[in-house]
Order: sequence, then C-alpha cells, then structure tokens
Amino acid sequence: MHLLFIFAAISSAWALDCTQIQDSQIFNASRIFIPGGDGSLQPLPARFNCLYTIKAPANSTSGYSANVVLRNGIRGVNDVIYVVDLQGKNYIMNNKTGIGGKPYEYVLPPGTQMSIQVITKSVFMNSMFSITVEYHAAKIGPTIEMKTNGEMNFIDVNTIREEGYLYATVTFIGLEPIYWNLASTEFDDISYCLNCYVIDGTISNMTRILTLSDWLGSGPNDNLSNAVTFMTCVDDFFPVVMNPKSEYKGKFLIYPVAAELYSSYTGARNMLPGYIPTAEIVNFAGPGILMTNLTIQSPVCKAYVISGPPNNSSVLLTELANITTPYHFDRQYFSILNVDCEYWATIKQFREN
Repeated sequence: MHLLFIFAAISSAWALDCTQIQDSQIFNASRIFIPGGDGSLQPLPARFNCLYTIKAPANSTSGYSANVVLRNGIRGVNDVIYVVDLQGKNYIMNNKTGIGGKPYEYVLPPGTQMSIQVITKSVFMNSMFSITVEYHAAKIGPTIEMKTNGEMNFIDVNTIREEGYLYATVTFIGLEPIYWNLASTEFDDISYCLNCYVIDGTISNMTRILTLSDWLGSGPNDNLSNAVTFMTCVDDFFPVVMNPKSEYKGKFLIYPVAAELYSSYTGARNMLPGYIPTAEIVNFAGPGILMTNLTIQSPVCKAYVISGPPNNSSVLLTELANITTPYHFDRQYFSILNVDCEYWATIKQFREN
C-alpha cells in the first residue's frame, strides 16, 4: 500500500500543468486551490516550471481583493519558489524556508497583483507546494477633485466603507502633486493597519503603492502624480488632510490635528526662523470646534488663526493672543499660523448641550 501511494502521488504530480486563475473563478467569497486539491500540500514533478500570476481585478466602480496563502513544501536542494509581491519586492523560498508547509499570507488590495514561480530541477525530490486564493468584493470610489482657494481638503476614509465589502477606496485628483498626512489623534490605531494602502495615483494608474505604515515612515508623504488613493479594510478612524504641493513646499510647516470628542493638544514654539509651523485643525464629524484652554508662554505672541489652509484665499479670523477660552469656532476647520509664539492649546469638538 505504501509503494502504491507513493506511485500515485508521483503520477498525480507529473500531471500538473500551469493553469492560471480564470476570470469566471473570481467572485465574492470564491476560493481557488492551486494546483488543485483542498489547500493542502500537493506534490511536484521534476522539471516543473510555472509562473502563477494572481490578480485582484478592479474597475472604476467595483473590484475584488485577494487573500493569498502560499505553503512551501520544497524538499529538493535545487528546487525553489520565487515570489514577487504587489510592491515588486522579491522573495526566495527553498528547502530551508518553511519546510512542512508553513503558510505565508499575502493580501492583495483591488487593482494589484503578485506572482509566484515554482521551479523543480531534473531529479524528483518529493517537493510540494500549494496556493489558496480567496476573493472578497471591494467598493471602488468615489473620485474627488481637490478643492482650491480657501477650502480644506480632508476625509475620514473609514466613512466610505460599506457592509458586504472588505476594502473601500477613495481617490483625490488635483492640478499638482498632493501632500497628505494623518491628523494627530489621541488613539492612532489606523497607523498600525498592515493591509491599509496608499497609492500614488489611481486604481488604474499606479505610480507607487505602499502600506500606510510605510508611507508614514518614509515622509514627507508627497506624490509624484496629481492623484492619491487611500484603501482601508478596517473600521478605524482614518483622518487624512491634504494640501497641494504649492502650499506644502513653501514656508509653511503643516501638521494636521483632529478635533475629537475629548480635548487634544496642539501648539509649540517656533524654533525655525524663516518657517511658519501651521496647525490645520479639522473636526471630521462636522462644524463646531471648541478651544478649551490656551496658554501663551512667550512674552510676545505672533500667531494667527485663519479660515482655511495657508494660502492667499484664507482670511484672518483672529489673533491667537486675543482669544479668551473657552472659545467657540462655528467652523469645521481652521489653521493656526505660528509666526513667533510659544503656546499650548487644547481643542475638542463642539456639541450643543
């Protein structure tokens, strides 16, 4: 029986071909096993060479994400698996990496792809592998034009998620490259999302794609193209504020702050002559921002509150030194330009009792 089982396994392996995933197999909750079977390790013949391309397709309104699980059962010294992930990074797996089918998991957001090449040499060494791909529906869109003049560009990306879809995306398009950052919050859970992505470009025209954490670690978060796309798959506050290159690359050092239910801090001392630290304060939930406390520590305070982002279209609301707290701004956003001042302030969402 033992010899018969080995012969059957070898015969089955020899029958492997290089079949790719077909379009008809891609739908919500579909599960595909490569090269067949039930997701367990499958034997490989000698002289096998196949490049599997795994795609997560998308168009302007809908698409799919893909969860990919690769199990490496390579045993032959010269047998190998090459992986190229969605960012173009290369990985090599052999009989020293994950013997016994250790699962390697990858998530493909909509509009991306990866490849897995499996190669065995001339001697049969009982190498094995398996790939399991599971598809989930994704919500693509909307595409939003960047506002100009005195209007602030911001969004909580989490608000576009819909029940029944794992991923949701939103794209902003402008007339020049877009700089963006996460607004400062008390709980920054979204920055730890390993499968949230930011695209330099659109779903159909990607210049770069990085995880959210990679983008935040590389800084500054500038784009080469005039579009930026955010992708999320978790229910966490995802507060983004964007500025065109002409605002960000000038004398203003922009950092966004979210006005939340509970007070959060903003302020600093301007220690960079020739530059103006600029806090862009945004209530992502709607109009109404309350400055609950203000402490000015410098003898002279040249700091100004303006109606929008730092450009010629925004208007002066008040000098910071003239504010007596608590101070209610009946606005959804404003900026504080710190020309020469050392101050600390606390802000929160304003809600009627």
